Amino acid sequence: MNRILGKTQIFLLIPALWFGTESFALILSSLPLERGYAKIKAVSEFDLSSYTIPPDQQKSVIEKFCSEMAKEFKRYSWHQAPCEGVEWHAQLKTNGNHPLLYTTFGEGVNTTLVLGGVHPDELTPIHLAFRFARHLQANPSIYKDKGIRVVVAPVVNPDGFLRKRPTRTNTSDVDLNRNFLTFDWYRDALKSWSKKLYVTRFFPGYFPNSEIETVFQNILLETYQPAKNLSIHAPLGFYDYDGPGDKLTKPLTPLEEDAKLLVQRVSEKSRNYRIVDYSFYPGSLGNLAGKQRRIPTLTLELETTDPKLVDVYWKKFLPGFNQSVQFPYKWEPSLR
Repeated sequence: MNRILGKTQIFLLIPALWFGTESFALILSSLPLERGYAKIKAVSEFDLSSYTIPPDQQKSVIEKFCSEMAKEFKRYSWHQAPCEGVEWHAQLKTNGNHPLLYTTFGEGVNTTLVLGGVHPDELTPIHLAFRFARHLQANPSIYKDKGIRVVVAPVVNPDGFLRKRPTRTNTSDVDLNRNFLTFDWYRDALKSWSKKLYVTRFFPGYFPNSEIETVFQNILLETYQPAKNLSIHAPLGFYDYDGPGDKLTKPLTPLEEDAKLLVQRVSEKSRNYRIVDYSFYPGSLGNLAGKQRRIPTLTLELETTDPKLVDVYWKKFLPGFNQSVQFPYKWEPSLR
């Protein structure tokens, strides 16, 4: 599919069968974009063949990637080898040919999905996510024989990280935390972007789920059915909670009470790190998982992106990380 772009307008022929909405085309007709002519590259969840790593190549691809990541860690004076000692998996790769890495620990329905590196220019979350995976590997008593499973995807946007200067967006200049198909995406995503003055780093994509990194996260959600999510970001300095009981005080259902207690316990273990009810963004994980699917979703916003502070953050937030995976939250599949 091609697009013809001018300084103030974009003219795009959209098959109605694809999108089922005229409002999307109307929004696009007024976007001020700067390129002359380009192709829109998008992913079909029904055909991932061009993004699939053949099974016999997965091990070597992961090893090469971990070597690249180790070099980047040294660049930031992070002395620990990021992948060391952990059994990593990757079936999918990005447009930049980097594997979409993840690992799992334990077995059980009390599953926690941990995400790092969604916005790689934030830096510090990537270090903490890799380090937490190594911590789980070294401390199986946290989850073993307790009905606990932890899934860690430490660098959701490797293309954005492995650049000379890390970027918030992926190689298609899409903000991955605005690209999920949420109920309000077609109505609000591009409008919300316009309020950011069309700054590229907040671009939600031309349509939802257009990026392989978004599809990857969706696959993790569908495959492992997490009872709770922990996504690590920076630098706003709080825990943002989305999910059952969000923006409510009393009365709460038992499910909402448990979800709020989860957030409270994690905060307490993180030296009473403050909790906020931040805004929902169209296409965000909090919107999709927390609001729509009612999966308690905690976004940890570290205070800064300063790579020199990772040891400080590790000591401060590790107890909260452990609490987040051990808390016995009982999710209700009927709400998915």
